[in-house]
Amino acid sequence: MIAWLLGSFVVLMVLGVPIGISLGLASMGGILFLDGGSIVTVAQRTFEGMNSWALLAVPLYTFAGYTMSKGGVSKNLMDFCYSIVGHIYGGLAHVNVFASMIFAGISGSAVADTAGVSGMFMPQMVKKGYSTELSVAVTGVSSTIGIIIPPSIPMVVIAGICGISTGKMFVGGIIPGILIGLMQMILSYFFAKKEGVEKEPGHFTFGAVGRAFLKSWPALMMPVIIIGTITSGIVSPTEAGAIAVAYGLVVGGLVYRELTFADIKFAFTETVRISGRIFVVIGAAKLFTVMLTTAGFDRWLTGIMLGVSSDPTVILIMILLLFFVVTMFMESIAALTLFMPIVYPIAMTAGVDPTVLGVLVTVVIGIGLVTPPVGMCIYVACDLMKIRVGSTMKYVIPYILGTFVVIAILIAFPQLITALGTFVGSGA
Repeated sequence: MIAWLLGSFVVLMVLGVPIGISLGLASMGGILFLDGGSIVTVAQRTFEGMNSWALLAVPLYTFAGYTMSKGGVSKNLMDFCYSIVGHIYGGLAHVNVFASMIFAGISGSAVADTAGVSGMFMPQMVKKGYSTELSVAVTGVSSTIGIIIPPSIPMVVIAGICGISTGKMFVGGIIPGILIGLMQMILSYFFAKKEGVEKEPGHFTFGAVGRAFLKSWPALMMPVIIIGTITSGIVSPTEAGAIAVAYGLVVGGLVYRELTFADIKFAFTETVRISGRIFVVIGAAKLFTVMLTTAGFDRWLTGIMLGVSSDPTVILIMILLLFFVVTMFMESIAALTLFMPIVYPIAMTAGVDPTVLGVLVTVVIGIGLVTPPVGMCIYVACDLMKIRVGSTMKYVIPYILGTFVVIAILIAFPQLITALGTFVGSGA
């Protein structure tokens, strides 16, 4: 059974069949021809994978992100970020990273950040003397912060699959996201020096920051509202997504007055397209996981991991390496839905903190978003600037290594992830 499931899935993927369809067809073949089940069983188990209150947050945060990005937020965020870090050598690269850190608190999607706010910086960076390759690399890797700093669609998926606190994962991602952003800024400084980019004019002043803040504060309030309402226990993360939708419409339509009906239509269309794809993958991956579990794959993997070591740190590292390899070849949501139900019990048996596990897995799948052959963020950025992915790797790889350094720090000091979780209300 295991050989059939994995073999048929790989064959379908190699033939170019979309991942959700590949998972579904492989599972369906196993159920109908090997397990003696019926098409009704296929439908029921697929629906079970999608039937989650927590997963309702996916379309909500997606829609909120699009309304904010289309509603005049981008330019004001850029000006605010520039007033703070633009004067540092390599200013535009730092602004790119800093804007990604802030927009991460709005969209919850790394790819949306690449195509939206961060994507706006690339032509400006090239005009200022940055190489196209560096501009694309900074944009791609900084966008991955979008799934680490809350809200985060992958964290919602992990929480829904494993039944752990979304709120604790959200606040647990704040410090790691900031550390990764700082690491990217440090590397960007040295890359800018290497390319001989001219320093941006001006210097830091509180007056300039204050003026930029007055223009951008409505946008900056969204992550504060989301995290504040969740940590206080007033609302669940899914309900906070509904608040984010309403807030995005008000800010874009009434405050900045740049959100048009065409933009709202676009936001609805993209939300349905993206969420539909995600839910198809989640449902099919749930079906595939059930079949793998029935065939004993989970017991096999548990035996291998615990046979190597029962130390929680070693188990955590093995799980992270598994997701690092898998997300190089598989879309992140599919990888989470497929493997989290299997590795989560192993981690709990070894004594790994569930919040630490969820946050670090999210960080690792972010690396998968910039590593070929599936790295969507780097592909989107390269497509926008019309260059080959391979030409950017000389910059992307050091950024990835920098992320691994941050992961090592977080593994050594897990309190950086769990400390803020003590402030999260019991309903989150």
